[in-house]
Amino acid sequence: MSIISISRCHELNETRRQRAFEELSVYLSEVLGAAVTRQAWVLEFKGKGLAGTVTLGESHVECEINLGVMRRPLKSVITRKIEVGLTSYLDDAGR
Repeated sequence: MSIISISRCHELNETRRQRAFEELSVYLSEVLGAAVTRQAWVLEFKGKGLAGTVTLGESHVECEINLGVMRRPLKSVITRKIEVGLTSYLDDAGR
């Protein structure tokens, strides 16, 4: 498996962090069709060709995504999409 690891700082307050967490959970399940479980501030997901975790801490977010064989060639594209998505969730949550 190919792994994507991303860590980024954020300045979200509790309300905005909760909103970003909710929106990401919905995106993973409805758009990507992944099965999502939540525990505290950690999302675990598993979908076709990918599985991973997203941890949204008080001042940072960490993502680790394992790509299946068929998605490996798309790693750079998927990484860019994740980075754009994180920017959107972390910058726009609560606006």
